[in-house]
Amino acid sequence: MAAVPIPVRLAAVLISIFFLNSPAFASNQTALVQLVEYVGADYINAVVDGDIVSPEEYAEMEEFTALLAQGVAQLPAADGKQDLQDKADALQRAVIDKAVEPRIKELTQSIRATLVTVYGIPVSPKAAPDLERAAELYQTQCAACHGAEGRGDGPAGAALEPAPTNFTEVTRYNGRSLLGLHTTITQGVDGTGMGAYSDTLSDKDRWALAFFVGAKAVSDEMAETGKTAFNQIPGMKTSLTLDTLLAQAPEDVLKEQGEQAYAALGYLRREPSALFNKNRYIALSDERLQEAESAYRSGDRQAARAAALSAYLDGFEMIEQQLAAVDGDLMRVAEADFMAVREAIDRNRAADTVSERVTAARASLSKAADALSGDGLSPAATFSASFFILFREGLEALLVVAALLTFTRKANAVSATRHIHLGWIAALVAGGLTWYAANSLVTFSGASREMTEGVAGVVAALILFYVGFWMHSNSNSQKWMGYIRSKVDDALGSGTVWVLTFVAFISVYREIFETILFYQALWSQVTMVTQAFLFYGIAAAVLGLAVVCFLFFRIGMKLPLGLFFRVTSLVLLVLSVVLLGRGIAALQEAGVLSAFYLGVPTIEWLGVFPTLQGVVAQMIAVILGVVLWLRGSRQQA
Repeated sequence: MAAVPIPVRLAAVLISIFFLNSPAFASNQTALVQLVEYVGADYINAVVDGDIVSPEEYAEMEEFTALLAQGVAQLPAADGKQDLQDKADALQRAVIDKAVEPRIKELTQSIRATLVTVYGIPVSPKAAPDLERAAELYQTQCAACHGAEGRGDGPAGAALEPAPTNFTEVTRYNGRSLLGLHTTITQGVDGTGMGAYSDTLSDKDRWALAFFVGAKAVSDEMAETGKTAFNQIPGMKTSLTLDTLLAQAPEDVLKEQGEQAYAALGYLRREPSALFNKNRYIALSDERLQEAESAYRSGDRQAARAAALSAYLDGFEMIEQQLAAVDGDLMRVAEADFMAVREAIDRNRAADTVSERVTAARASLSKAADALSGDGLSPAATFSASFFILFREGLEALLVVAALLTFTRKANAVSATRHIHLGWIAALVAGGLTWYAANSLVTFSGASREMTEGVAGVVAALILFYVGFWMHSNSNSQKWMGYIRSKVDDALGSGTVWVLTFVAFISVYREIFETILFYQALWSQVTMVTQAFLFYGIAAAVLGLAVVCFLFFRIGMKLPLGLFFRVTSLVLLVLSVVLLGRGIAALQEAGVLSAFYLGVPTIEWLGVFPTLQGVVAQMIAVILGVVLWLRGSRQQA
């Protein structure tokens, strides 16, 4: 990884790569970020106090600002694009007028920030960069030109023109964002010693290198000051989001948030795990709440609703179990605050009312951040959160599968038993693949996750309702008992066997994907000291579920067949009502179903959530269940 400064040949590179070669540049906002950072960093080499000190460099500045203005013009239409175009034009005029460097810096900072605000960050690391691997990559890929310490004094760089970048230079550090560094590492700079690494290094490694070289100018003193500021100053963890860390240069943060935030940014470049591990979900949630408030005030109710849902599903929900283990009361208050925001938007309340509720939710988030701050969860909290994630998510699925397996084993239905095992094992595999796809191949939003769980929950509820009454209606049937005593595999038939398989599959699948995501979020809160307690919690939950399963089998196998059918059918009917409530709640959280909120408590283990639609659906299911149960009992009497 060599020579990053602006050379004469960069103009030709930018033209050939981004303009003449492909119209797709209109959507490549990262290239514009890279270009504007170059202008801000190297203008001082062209003009000093209004005088041209290097005609060659000045010609480059004119060329680059023209290219920047053209690139902005080719970007897709968006709110804020005209403001961006005005700033790009102003930068071009400022270069023509040989403006002083502070004016150029001001404009380039503003353009970079506006680019990210209007068009977002198209790429970002999915996990905390591995800086140990980055150090190894740097020595093998970069040190020959940039030097062992990053001072631009490597032996292979001595003959390069322009000279390799000195990453320890504070002035250049201040003007470079991590996004810009990542783009340079990915695309390279043709005509210089800086080659493209898109084919030879993974995106994960390129991000790690961007963080590594982007922190070379951070002193130990700055990092220590920044660590204190990040962990102790109220609001710092929510103001320094992942987007800020990636897209803003240190000089942007210094200007907008002050010296403490500037130092904290340096600390996060050195220790990105502090942001990825402790603040990502809370920061995302806070950002979405602000977006919801802004969209609602501008009259875009649909966007406000989507942002409010994302604030809960993509952010807060992922740290609920950790917060519950630390402060259960605060978790419930925060959950109610998020619901109040959604309720105000859904009922079209006054903008001031929505703002008040957003403020309350953000205040709860700030308290949650404080509760989860420090050096991670305590051993007891880690164990508790880990245990309840698996035990709570797995209990319903286990009861369904255990009831079906007890029935088929009691009836000696070997083929049906194998099919049920096939169902839940396939669900584990499918859940793992879904998680992998969501983290590696496609972006799975919280709404998509809830949509999947909601549809699966409602379908499972309907099927369990049917299977429950099927078992109840046959619990006293002499004909059915005759089948049971002969050959159950034939009595069930292939259609019924596959229904049981599907029930086992969908009951497990609806839980497994979300369980993995919750553990992924919990992992970010543990430390080396408490890491083992996460696995202790998993082991305890597995043991607890095994005990439940054993008791279900043990008791079920001892019950007379007719009584077993009635008990099992009752269990399945109760579970169908629970799953129906959970499924409807998930679909409401995904924004598929509307929600009219009621002043009733949430009883999560019964699937009771405070919405009119969910409560009414469960009441109808209960009433229908009682009527059919009584009718079936009379017919068998």
